Amino acid sequence: MQYSPSPPVIDRERLPVLEQRTSRRKFTRYSLYALLGLSGALSAVATVKMLYPTKVIGFGTKVVAGSVADIKQQLDIKKFSVNQEGKFIILPAEAGKAIAVYWKCVHLGCTVPAPSPLLEGNIQCPCHGSLYKGENGDLIHGPATRPLDWMPITIDAGNVIVDTGTVNTRSAYESNQSTPLS
Repeated sequence: MQYSPSPPVIDRERLPVLEQRTSRRKFTRYSLYALLGLSGALSAVATVKMLYPTKVIGFGTKVVAGSVADIKQQLDIKKFSVNQEGKFIILPAEAGKAIAVYWKCVHLGCTVPAPSPLLEGNIQCPCHGSLYKGENGDLIHGPATRPLDWMPITIDAGNVIVDTGTVNTRSAYESNQSTPLS
């Protein structure tokens, strides 16, 4: 005669979960609720991260265009200085002065190029042909109805700083829109 071991005794009071059986429908329902809750939580976290401001650089802040000496040299040689980060062009408005103009055409918002020697140093919008003066961004002829917008320039510790967060509209060039480079 062979001896067979008896099955282990399970105390049902200690393990009440074993007495309850979960149906497949309940399991599927609870899994779906868990996935929806997780999806909602992740969406909330992503929304908060998107709305929280990060370190802003470039357009919309104060941008260092370069040293006064470098800008003066570029204005003497090329008659302009383009800044990709700040989306502006520095032009020699008057003798010893400079103006920063936003490189967006005021007609329909196309990006205007730097002054061209083929256009006698003027700026022409590639989309619809508006022509601006290469010295100060003043309007020569349209379809644009006003000059290029300008941004204030400050000189700090020998650097030219352009405030791209302040874009000003104008009806014509005035001397107070330019800054002495000294």
